[in-house]
Amino acid sequence: MIRSQKILLVALMFPIIALAIIVGYRNYILSAGTEVILPVTGYDPRDLLSGHYLIYTIDYGVSGVCLGNSSKMNTPAYICLDPKMFSYSWTEKCKLVIKGSCNQARFEAGIERYYVPEEKAKNLEALLRSEGASIVLSITDSGKVQIKSLLIGGRHWKD
Repeated sequence: MIRSQKILLVALMFPIIALAIIVGYRNYILSAGTEVILPVTGYDPRDLLSGHYLIYTIDYGVSGVCLGNSSKMNTPAYICLDPKMFSYSWTEKCKLVIKGSCNQARFEAGIERYYVPEEKAKNLEALLRSEGASIVLSITDSGKVQIKSLLIGGRHWKD
């Protein structure tokens, strides 16, 4: 009886500990990273499983992103913001880099969605198209990136 209770306790604690590690790692990226603001364009799709979110395209200010040889698709890729360039391999010349991958000629770094409350989604979509938007990112030295905030017209979207 005691053994089964210990197994149950371990089974219940494992997901909680795993979630705490993930949250801690994301907070580390937010606090240790370099803050960058980049312009975005987007729209508001509906997804019954994921809720309401804005999917946008980030303007990295770099040309030739994910173009070229089709064999390079779905492989690691890097956008360097200082100096501005794109590469399929890590470069030591880059002072600020975002690590991602090319997927069907689109660079993806896991920051292409911003979840919003259902009641705000339609309004944010209209504001995004009319006033323009920017995304505030935190980028670590290893190229990991985390969204800090969404700015619409230069102000936080909640304002």
